[in-house]
Amino acid sequence: MWKAGSMSAELGVAFALRAVNERVQQAVARRPRDLPAIQPRLVAVSKTKPADMVIEAYNHGQRTFGENYVQELLEKASNPKILSSCPEIKWHFIGHLQKQNVNKLMGKITL
Repeated sequence: MWKAGSMSAELGVAFALRAVNERVQQAVARRPRDLPAIQPRLVAVSKTKPADMVIEAYNHGQRTFGENYVQELLEKASNPKILSSCPEIKWHFIGHLQKQNVNKLMGKITL
């Protein structure tokens, strides 16, 4: 399977995002016409990626990001550089959530 992450370091975030979005649009064009015309939402997984890469993806149109570690989500969602550069960013927690971490996430993510 093709992975955007493996290409992004070599070819840049903009290229990887464009390639993934093109593949999504191709899949949308192939879906049966009797299905509702709901536009899919790409959630860019920013796991282990630095704030600068999140900002770069945001600057190229990506607005929705996902983290699967509570601590990384909390750090990125409160990062001053990300907050000032990405006013419309949306975060999703995409991992398994343990009971003790529920309160930490409240108010930080879109459910």
